[in-house]
Amino acid sequence: MKRVEKIYRGIPFWSWNDELDKDKLVKQVEWMDENGIGGFFMHARGGLKTQYLGEKWHECIDACAKRASELGMEAYAYDENGWPSGFVGGKLLEDIENHDRYLTYKEGEYDKDALASYDISGSTLKRVHAPCNTCLNVYEHYSASTADILNPEVVDQFLALTHEEYRKRDKFNLKGFFTDEPQYYRWGMPYTKMLPKYFRDTYGEDILDGLGFMFVEREGYRAFRYKFWKAMQALMLEGFAKKIYDWCDKYGYKLTGHYIDELSLAGQMLCCGGVMPFYEYEHIPGIDYLGKGIVGNDLAPKQVSSVCAQLGKRQILTETFAGCGWSVTPRELKRIAEMQYAGGVNLMCHHLLPFEEHGQRKRDYPAHFSSVNPWVKKGFGDFNDYFSYLGKLIAESDEVVNVGVLHPIRSAYFDFKRFPERDWFGLSALEKSLDALLCRLCALGIGHHLLDETILARHAHVENGTLVVGKCKYDYIILPKIYTMDKTTEALLSDFVAQGGKILLTDDAPKYLEGEEHTYSYLKTNTSWAQIIREQPYSLPNAKDVRATYRRDSDGREFIYIVNLGEKKVVNIKLKNGTSFASYDIMSDSYRIVPTRLTLDAWQSCVLYASNDTPRASTPLQPLYLKDKFEVVGKTDNYFTLDFVRYSKNGVDYTESLHHMGALDQLLKDRYEGKLYLKYEFNAKKSPRECVLFVETPPTALRVNGKEIVPRKECELEVARCSYDIAGLICEGKNEIVLELDYYQGENVYYALFGENVTEGLKNCLAYDTEIEPIYLKGSFGVYGDFESIEKNGAILGDNFYMAEQKREFSSLVKDGFPFLAGSITLKQQIIVKNTKRELVIDKPFHLIDVKVNGKGAGRMLFSNRLDISKHLKKGKNELEITLTTSNRNLLGPFHSPEGEPGWVGPETFERFGSWKNGKSQYFDNKYAFVESIV
Repeated sequence: MKRVEKIYRGIPFWSWNDELDKDKLVKQVEWMDENGIGGFFMHARGGLKTQYLGEKWHECIDACAKRASELGMEAYAYDENGWPSGFVGGKLLEDIENHDRYLTYKEGEYDKDALASYDISGSTLKRVHAPCNTCLNVYEHYSASTADILNPEVVDQFLALTHEEYRKRDKFNLKGFFTDEPQYYRWGMPYTKMLPKYFRDTYGEDILDGLGFMFVEREGYRAFRYKFWKAMQALMLEGFAKKIYDWCDKYGYKLTGHYIDELSLAGQMLCCGGVMPFYEYEHIPGIDYLGKGIVGNDLAPKQVSSVCAQLGKRQILTETFAGCGWSVTPRELKRIAEMQYAGGVNLMCHHLLPFEEHGQRKRDYPAHFSSVNPWVKKGFGDFNDYFSYLGKLIAESDEVVNVGVLHPIRSAYFDFKRFPERDWFGLSALEKSLDALLCRLCALGIGHHLLDETILARHAHVENGTLVVGKCKYDYIILPKIYTMDKTTEALLSDFVAQGGKILLTDDAPKYLEGEEHTYSYLKTNTSWAQIIREQPYSLPNAKDVRATYRRDSDGREFIYIVNLGEKKVVNIKLKNGTSFASYDIMSDSYRIVPTRLTLDAWQSCVLYASNDTPRASTPLQPLYLKDKFEVVGKTDNYFTLDFVRYSKNGVDYTESLHHMGALDQLLKDRYEGKLYLKYEFNAKKSPRECVLFVETPPTALRVNGKEIVPRKECELEVARCSYDIAGLICEGKNEIVLELDYYQGENVYYALFGENVTEGLKNCLAYDTEIEPIYLKGSFGVYGDFESIEKNGAILGDNFYMAEQKREFSSLVKDGFPFLAGSITLKQQIIVKNTKRELVIDKPFHLIDVKVNGKGAGRMLFSNRLDISKHLKKGKNELEITLTTSNRNLLGPFHSPEGEPGWVGPETFERFGSWKNGKSQYFDNKYAFVESIV
């Protein structure tokens, strides 16, 4: 089947993270195109050695944009080195006036050096300029590593140094820019020098008269906090979002990207005061949806898709999959993505596709979507084709919606407490109310949009009892727990009710208007859940794990896209029209008639059109499960990761055996510079016939059991930078490999790691000068050890490893010789069947499986754990052959997390900086944790 147009294909984060090579970059562009990718975001990231925005940088940008243009792909520039956007990789931090500002407070005696002081001895807050009985002092500070993007002058500098430099050199139609996590200061109570003027011009007030309200609750605090946070949002909208958008619009570039922490009210308060208005100022609005543990969060996709529907923006981007870890399977990735696509997202930004993988780069929020990942190398094209077709289907249709939900972000202004960080920053009641409402709407199959008050003020009016917001109309308005609203919103709701509009309150009516007490006598429930349900084109009773969207395409055809996020269950979908469904297969562009009483397997999805045809009867397939034992087919290259090291500064006196990150931590704390010797040790019971050593940090010299050797020309392991043939040097018993390095770290490394109050901005563009990393053995050997019988969060624990001969038959990859395997292994079994109507069912995690039955290809398992093999079976004996392709999880880890297999995997999962003492960490388990695949 022909691939979908490239504008619907995924656009990954392409991490430029080392010394750049123009030819190698262009080859990666071609690899992406071959694997169903539609474009890329050229993203300066941790590990980058080439000067950011220097001449070589721009030469590489031009070369990749040129090749993309030739291939019909879309090349975008990421607008920062690391993140958050706005500090030009630290360039803007050279002037202290460009830095973010934040506030702290202290109660006690009056301090003349404070920004402002207040008497808080009574029920009021009074600004003072002399000692008082109980004084609250507020202090202003400069951030160490973030820029003030609420200041238009800072943003002008950002545009001049970044976007304008790209525009000057743009010869090959650079498509646009990705902005990533722009924010006001989120590591404390944010402030900006723009606020005093804004307060004077907008409210006629001196902000210093009330600034203490941000830390204590006295009479009038609600009104002040409302003004403060609305001002912060307005300054960021006007000073950053609109300014960047207008520049891109003027010069014909698309602006995309995402803001930050869209998944909760508290997260949005930490960063922007409410994310929805910012989507107006992106050509392709986006979100991030990271990790495996957030599936079920409806807020982020619903916020962005609501604004896009209202303002007529077709494509919606998701930066997704970061932090899932190497172990995440394509089935899990599909579930994570489809949760969002059911919420209206339709364009994928895979996080992450790195230029290089060695050193710190391989720890950069895996999994990674490049040829370094074995299953990706084989199956990425199929993965991308599916989501490209699905994305087109969603992008070229509109959700059928008649319900609007007023967003409670303004009410969060009252109780948000940056200090202390507990009880969801003071917002748990609002969070729970909104979450419960969204879950109920989804469970009942009620299509809905969220209504943001800034968007309402700009784009809404009431017409014949209907709320019209841009291109959308809402017959029903639902209010979750809300304390206050804008005057413009109140006027709309008053008009809506007066014209007969339907209102449903899930809690008490609000009691404040823009922070001042107010009575909403007209605001009462005048409809019911039952009436709202009756007005929907379909319903999903008792379907709490199901997400669905009812949509109408450009030809007027209506369909349901439905996803089961939970375990296997029966879902009854009731339609006003039609007695059956035409189930549409996205990949084959074909239909089959199915009854409305559907059985959706775990994590299964369907696209369903109404039909009156009669479903064709079919014989159910019987499951066929794998047996416990397998035979290895052919030769399998195996791996052995050595991540413990002893180090010496003189080549004679070595430390105890330390994890490589613990060793690096000691060297960093010592600020050591000079010769360094790294000794890696392992045991062998038999010397292998073939063995290659891979090293990530090229040494000045390398010795195996005392013999110095030179590297080979080729290095086929992508996480390594050099390789050595060592088969004849391995002996029975203990073996030693010693690397000699010239160790050095620049001052920028020490400042980013240990500088006072340095936050993520500078850490995100950190590049080590010398890295202490694992080494890897590859060859025709088995690796055996002591394994615990009890799994830990799905992981098998082992230690005391040694090298020996490979087994030809086994029951467990991890326990029977292949614990560090990354790549493919072919296994076979004999099976006996009487009934050939069978489907192979794999009930354990896997990444990619190619199946042969009796020597003939029977299919590939990528998104489903079921495969119909009935036409390849014969009665009696059959030979089942499975080629299992893994990820890099058991080669690269994380091996030593106390929880076994962690639910979130980022650089900190491996590095544990801040916790090491003398090379040991409380967040580190010396035993190794492995994740098993199918056996």
